[in-house]
This record gives sequence, structure tokens and C-alpha cells, in this order.
Amino acid sequence: MPKLKVNGLTLHVQQAGEGPDVILIHGVTGDLSIWFLCRAMTELAATHRVTAFDLRGHGYSDVPPTGYTSADHAADVLALMDEIGASRAKLVGHSFGAVVAMHAAVLAPERVDAIVLSDPYFPALRHLEDLSRWNHWQAFHQEAADAGVNLSGEHWYDLGKFFDQVNHLDGERLLRFRQAVGLPGLNRLLKLAGTTAGDDSKVEAGLTTDLILGVRQPVLALYGDGSPFLSTAEYLVEHLPNCRSVLIPNAQHRAPEENPEAFTAALKAWIESLDEAGVAAEGVSR
Repeated sequence: MPKLKVNGLTLHVQQAGEGPDVILIHGVTGDLSIWFLCRAMTELAATHRVTAFDLRGHGYSDVPPTGYTSADHAADVLALMDEIGASRAKLVGHSFGAVVAMHAAVLAPERVDAIVLSDPYFPALRHLEDLSRWNHWQAFHQEAADAGVNLSGEHWYDLGKFFDQVNHLDGERLLRFRQAVGLPGLNRLLKLAGTTAGDDSKVEAGLTTDLILGVRQPVLALYGDGSPFLSTAEYLVEHLPNCRSVLIPNAQHRAPEENPEAFTAALKAWIESLDEAGVAAEGVSR
């Protein structure tokens, strides 16, 4: 560490603490720094061995041209657990990272003790959502349009179209878009634009509604109170057998950034409640 060979790729990995394993999974266009900035890494490491990593195509991890579905990423999570000697773990995912966490739980339920779903939408549940509920959407839509990138309200989930437009910006349009998202953000987008990540992230990849609703582990649906995906949160609480929801005040889709104190406090409290109830990894090989 900080780099490990996983599934034939080199992934950037950071680890802290000792105890039962917790794996932190960021979303598309992000990186593992989100878990340091919101202090989740530090807070959870007081009682757990916490592992965060950059998804393939992100941060300091390798950037293969293909293989970016939730199934591909979930296979990376399970292979990473093998590499660090974690037979079982609690999985915490934000946005698409939460879809990856759920997919890993479906692929290997015996290895996942609990799941935190931080503001995901699932391709299989896309029909539940109406992006017009997200106040931030109109502002972002206008900023992108001013920079020459057209975002469709009907196809808001299509990152492939988005990445392709970003990849073809030039001159004044590229400068305006860079001003809107910042240079680091632009570089992250351009890196992913050369891969199938945009198209891969919008497909079910085997994570069907039936399989999602078949998950029996404890699940925390952790959403911003202004999230565009609250219909998904409500659906999960209603249909999963062991799911509770916590809404983070003064937050939309990016609660770990928008209200890090409340986000990390809710995350830590729930994981500690599982530990007290005896829902913890046992027999972990070190």
C-alpha cells in the first residue's frame, strides 16, 4: 500500500485503524479523498480497519478502456477484500459507489455484513426518479449549457453522452467549462471520457430489481434531505426487509461534502449500533 494489484489492475488504496473491516467506495468522477475530507476515514478507524480506494479509472488507480459496470467494480471490491485479507466487511458507498456496494452484496452475500447506501439511484429503479425534484439540476443544467454541454432532462443518467460532449469541447467552450467545474474536475472527466465508464454506469449489469430486494443484510439508506433520489430511498425502506433511512439536513446529492459533520455522525452511529447488536465481521484473516 498505497497501491495494490487487484483483478489485474493497480488500485490506489489507503487504510487506517484495526478491527472489523469497513470498505469505503466513492462515486463516478470522485476519488477516495472524499472519505478523508468528511472525516469518515478517521472516525471509523477508531474502532475498525477502514480501507478506501480509488475505483478503476479514478484518482491514482489504473484506467482500463473498458469494464466500468457495477458488476466490474463489485468484482474489484471482492478481489480487494481478498488482497487485504478481509473475509467479511461492511460496505459504505456513495452515489454509484453505493450501487457497487449493493452489487457486491448480491454477488457474495456471505462476505458482506452490512451496507450503507449514500444517495444512490439504481439503473433498475430509474423509473422512480424525477430529476425536476432536484433544485440544483436547473443551475447545473444552465452552467453546462453556457459552456457548450447540453444535458437532457430526459436522459440525465446518460453519462456517456455527457462525457462525449466534454471530450469534444475546444477553444472558448472548453475554457468556460473548465471555469464551471475547475481544472481537477475537468481532468477527471476527460480521463473517464476515454473509457466506457459513462455508458457502463447506466446499465443494470445484472443488478435487477428482484436481486436488490433480495438483500437481507442490514442497510442504511443515507440521503441528503434535498436529494434528487428520495423516491429511491423511500422505495428501499418500504421494500427491503432490513433497511432504515436517515436524511442529512442541508444536503442534496453530495452529503459527505455538503454536510460532512452530520453525514459522518450518522454513518458512525449506525455502524456502532450494528457492532453493539453483534453484526460484526468474525474470523477475519489478518
